[in-house]
Amino acid sequence: MSDLQCPATVVFVADAAAADNLPTSRFRVAQVVSPYVRTPMDLVGAVENAADEYRGECVAVVAPRPLVIEALDEVSAGGSSATPSPDDPWVAVDVDSAGWTLLHTES
Repeated sequence: MSDLQCPATVVFVADAAAADNLPTSRFRVAQVVSPYVRTPMDLVGAVENAADEYRGECVAVVAPRPLVIEALDEVSAGGSSATPSPDDPWVAVDVDSAGWTLLHTES
């Protein structure tokens, strides 16, 4: 990933319809992407490409939750592993050159 001037916000959702239900007061989604990924590192690559393209913006990424959790373990900023609650309707991260930082689901 190139050095980002400002992070991209990536919101992982279960399906494209879920992107329509994100809180608009918090997320203004510039793009919804549904990458074909089979491994956590495939997802990391797809997310980092989207983050490069949408710097400073919000992108919704359709991906299965178990794959998202594994990808978070791979690239959490500062080496700290962050696990979202299984009850959260979505998982949001800021993505920059330091890694991914999990965002809280509260507004």
